[in-house]
Amino acid sequence: MEIKAIGIMGANTTGAGAAEVFLKSGFQVRLYDGFKDSLNVALAKISWSLHKEGKEALLANIEGIQDLSKFKGADIVIEAAAKSPEEQRVYFAKLKSFIDPGCVVAVRCAVRPIGPVLANSDLPGDRTLGFHFIKPVRTNALVEVVRTHHTGDAYLEAVTNLLRKIGKIPVVVKDNPGQIVERLARPFILSALRLLDAGKGYPHEIDDAFKEVSGALSGPFETADFSGLDSDCNATEVIFAALGSPERLTPSATQQRLVKYGQLGRKATIGFYIYEEGRIVGENPILPNLVKYLGLKKTSKEEIFAEIMRPVIEEAGLLAGEIMASEYDIETAVKLAFGWPKGPFAYGRDLAHILEKKKVSEFDKLDTF
Repeated sequence: MEIKAIGIMGANTTGAGAAEVFLKSGFQVRLYDGFKDSLNVALAKISWSLHKEGKEALLANIEGIQDLSKFKGADIVIEAAAKSPEEQRVYFAKLKSFIDPGCVVAVRCAVRPIGPVLANSDLPGDRTLGFHFIKPVRTNALVEVVRTHHTGDAYLEAVTNLLRKIGKIPVVVKDNPGQIVERLARPFILSALRLLDAGKGYPHEIDDAFKEVSGALSGPFETADFSGLDSDCNATEVIFAALGSPERLTPSATQQRLVKYGQLGRKATIGFYIYEEGRIVGENPILPNLVKYLGLKKTSKEEIFAEIMRPVIEEAGLLAGEIMASEYDIETAVKLAFGWPKGPFAYGRDLAHILEKKKVSEFDKLDTF
């Protein structure tokens, strides 16, 4: 099976970014959105980008649609916009009438598993799988491809070949809450929040320490602000509940309070940091009101790195056992998604001397001195 005609449901950032990538690789694309303004804005952005690159001729290969029946003839329909389970049920019930035999359906699958979608819809099990495009979609090479025990091998092979044709690196994942990327983002950000609450550094000190030791492009607070604190908080809550509420993944009260105040990260111009034109220009001034011992304890960069990375390595080990994922796939997904030069298992081997747990004295456990 070869996929040539692409349908995309949702003209949000993910949908528009994916549409542009497919266009530039020579595919025919139909981009759907129920809101005309959203559709027009997405098409205008794509047009602008293609004109700047001198590729405006490719605009003949994209059509904006508001009628699901126009997905007839598509070889794959990709859900891009985030929808509630109820909204998904309605959309897929309507879509089922308009997809051809052999058409693959790629459900948006980042935080919630795909299993409940299949259970609550009449989508063809062998031709339905999950896609998780990592932002920014235009430049990040990773796409998690989520399979269930129903997924047909021929369709899985067709979509992985499709993704390679557009310059993406597909990592096939057995369906589970959070897949690889969102699952491992939980301990990465939560462990940094625990350091913050324990007074072991300001956000910039924790981020800088982690980046210096790891060689990563971004620290945990920069990562959370980029994702959006509301999105990150929601992902934590969904995965925490889906895994049976393990203590290690308990949502952070500090992060929840920032979300409550509408301080959602870069998109809101304030989160853990303050932003101007997308650049960090300061640290959130209300943090001292939220964190009792903010920055009180001087902590080495090696200790900060170790306290963040240890939970990530432990969670990666649990995940590998649960979904029988290879170390290579987990390392690949993490490196591409987080911009790390190594995956968690490689850090565990190469920096074992830093990651070794040290005995903590009763004096060190005191909240005050």
